[in-house]
This record gives sequence, C-alpha cells and structure tokens, in this order.
Amino acid sequence: MKIVELKIPDHAKFHFGDAAGKLKRIFSSDQLVSAITNNLGLMYGDGAIKEFIDGLMNDQIRFSSVFYGLDLILKKENRTAKTIYFLPRPKVDIYPKHSTGYFFHHKAIKKIAFVSSFLYQKLSESWNEDGECCQLDLDGLLILNGSLALAKEELQDLKLDEKELERLSFFRQNLNPRVEVNRLYMRSENYFTQEELEMNHEETKDYRIVPFMYFFQSGPLSPRLQAAISLLADEGIGGKRSLGKGFFQGIGIRDAFELPETGKYYMNLSICFPHADEVGQLYNYEIEKRSGYIYSMGGKTVRKKSAMVIGEGSLFRERATGQIIDVGPKNYAHPVYLYGKPIFAGFGGEGDV
Repeated sequence: MKIVELKIPDHAKFHFGDAAGKLKRIFSSDQLVSAITNNLGLMYGDGAIKEFIDGLMNDQIRFSSVFYGLDLILKKENRTAKTIYFLPRPKVDIYPKHSTGYFFHHKAIKKIAFVSSFLYQKLSESWNEDGECCQLDLDGLLILNGSLALAKEELQDLKLDEKELERLSFFRQNLNPRVEVNRLYMRSENYFTQEELEMNHEETKDYRIVPFMYFFQSGPLSPRLQAAISLLADEGIGGKRSLGKGFFQGIGIRDAFELPETGKYYMNLSICFPHADEVGQLYNYEIEKRSGYIYSMGGKTVRKKSAMVIGEGSLFRERATGQIIDVGPKNYAHPVYLYGKPIFAGFGGEGDV
C-alpha cells in the first residue's frame, strides 16, 4: 500500500461540502475517486476512465479518504525531525484508565476528530470489551487545535513545549460574506456567506510545523494513474476552486506506514456502501448522505440519486467488501458511479501488522 502526500502552502484554503452544503473536515474517498477519474478523462480520454473503473470494480485498486499529517521541521538543521500521520477517530468512547479524572477531560475528548497513528494503536490495545470503550491515561494525551490528538510520549525526544504546541492553530474555519449579482441588470441582490477551511504553517521556538494531507492507495500504480494523481495539485480538490481554493504545492508518493491488519473489529478508512448481507456487520458507525449534481464535461446540470453511506472511523465486526453503485438518473447518457469500497485497519486488541 502507498501513501500519497498532498503538500499544502501556507494559508491554503479548502471547501469540502456535505450534502447539506455545510463545511466538513474530510475529503471522502468517493469524492477523491471522482476527482482522479475526471483527471484521467482530461489527460487520456474515455478509454483511461473505463480502465480505471474496471480496476476499482475488480478490487485491483482501492483508495482511502483524505486525512491530515504534520511535519515537524527543526529550524536550525532545516530537516524533518518527525512526521505525524492522523487517522479518523474510531467511533468509540474514551474513558480514563482509573475512575478519577474524566470530569476534567470529557469536553476536550468529545471534540477529538483525528488521532495519530501511534495513538490509534494505543486505543486499539486499550479496548475494553465489557465496557465497550477505550481506557487510557488521559493525562498522557495532547490535543492540538482542539481536534488532533496524540500521545505525549510521541514527542518526548523533541523537547517541545506542550503549552506552546496547544496554542498553535493549524486549522481555521472562516466565514466570508458574499452578494449575488444579477447578470442582466448588474445589481446586487441576495446577501449570503460561504465557509472555508484555512490551513496554516505554524512555528515554535525551534520547529516549523507544516500540515499536509494524505490518502492511502492500494494496488498497482500505473503511470497514467500516477499522472492523474499528480494533476490533483493543479486541478485541486473540493469546491470553490474558481475562487482559488483546493490547490497544492506538490504531491509525493511513498510506502505506507504499518496499520493493524486484524482485531476484534475493523475501522473504515474510507466511506463504505455495504452489500445488504454486510449491514449486520456494523458495530459503531455514522451514516452520511450523498447527493448533488452530476459533473460531465460539456453536459448540463442533472441531479444524482441520493444515497446513504457509512462514514470514516466506523467500526465493523468483519471486513465488508462494499460496492460501487450507479447513482445516475434513469436513461442518463452514461453510468454515474458512487465509490463505496472500503480500506480497513484492525481495531480492538494488539492486532497483527
């Protein structure tokens, strides 16, 4: 399996919308596959799209959703001292190992959206089957920007001031005022606002801390697929790209870090549209709605069929295969696919990597 890293410039802005048009933090796997498919069509035409979709259908290629990472760069030596990869928080409760202390932590714990890969392993190993929760020493957690959690021991060799780190803001949610303009009469009409996610490089006394995005890709990486992925830097991802949102400085591909392959449960690293006989394997999960409009180059705006999918961080009792479904309207010119095949990590127990 590979990791594709998306390098983010300072003060980069993104708009990842949900079915209700609200801002969300994760660019999901179905949206990612759609973006890559469009890039293949731009570069190589319909034949490349068909080959790519065949690979997805036959489970030769899979993609996770897009998550976040931090590069901690030592200023004096201008080198990366540590890279931290964050995964979606498993859909489980987190409680203190001992009976005291939860009162002082519960509000912060509830806001955690992502956990470091190291902390994910600790959560997996601390799973309490009887209590259906993870039990940790909560004083050993460090929460950045209100939503990124890691273990303090991950940073013990870097001599970083924890208070200084907690004050940094890698993510900002901006609300920008906008006015509709009547194109016929050239006059202002309705006032509205648009949300955007701004991502910032930050500094401590000794380190520059640079956020990036990344996703997992399993299966063969052909030259055409690699080119389409590289084009994400210039074509961008998400909405409002005509306003300069969603672009990257560059893209790098490397071998993936190890994830637990087995466990009592399996956490989804992508969205999943399960087969009917796989629904019973769901344990703790979150459902998301998919709807919107079809994008076909040169085509008119047509609505997709709505669908409900299982969100990232959901837990399954067994690995589901998921499926790719056609959400195009009846008699549409071509199939309109929603990618719903998952990538899993084991959870609940030490697991094998």
